[in-house]
Amino acid sequence: MTKLTRLFIALAILGIAVGTASAQPQGGVITPAVPTLVKKVTIMPYITASMNLMSGKAFSNNATGIGFGGGLTFDLTEDGQKAGLMFDFAFQDMRGYAANGNCVQPISGNEGILEPANAYHYWEYVMFEPFLKIQSNNKRNGYFLIGASFGFAILSETVSRGQTVTEYILWSGSPFSNLFRLDLRAGLGVELAKIGTHALILEARAGYPISNVISDYNNRCNAGETGGWRIITLQANLGLRI
Repeated sequence: MTKLTRLFIALAILGIAVGTASAQPQGGVITPAVPTLVKKVTIMPYITASMNLMSGKAFSNNATGIGFGGGLTFDLTEDGQKAGLMFDFAFQDMRGYAANGNCVQPISGNEGILEPANAYHYWEYVMFEPFLKIQSNNKRNGYFLIGASFGFAILSETVSRGQTVTEYILWSGSPFSNLFRLDLRAGLGVELAKIGTHALILEARAGYPISNVISDYNNRCNAGETGGWRIITLQANLGLRI
């Protein structure tokens, strides 16, 4: 069983447990209705596939890669409501690869000799994402999203593989690394099918970074030029609305 499969199963179990607990009667005891700010909450566990576009002057070449992730969405929008709030808690793996994207030092202590190296970049985030949801019609089979993504890095690493030497950079704790991430996000969603009483949802989201993942990094491979590194992510979410 892959890491992604285990993640989806865990999210689905959590979503069903929360939905079931909120729907259980209180032992037959009738209690008076209490006004609440939120009348309805719909839960949707989802899995994510993403395309990550990495760029900046921190490294020799831009990088691209396919990532994965998952999350749990809480939708506060009611049926027939034109606009409402939606938020989710998510995990996202953002990785990228660049041929000759960095360099390594094949002879220890000799800064004058460098050789090209393929660069493998790995970032992983836990995120909180609030959205304004705009529905297309009363059937709720299509909607638009606009909002933000706040992330905290739990992994940030670059692996540079040369012909003879492999070097590792762990960015966590580095003065160049930004642990927190802020993106502006927009997207759209559509209902694909019904599975019993549940809806299968496909979402497409795009994120534009406000903050860099690396700032003011002086890379020896760029002739001492100082630069940053950012990640633009395009993602597809497949979820089951409970």
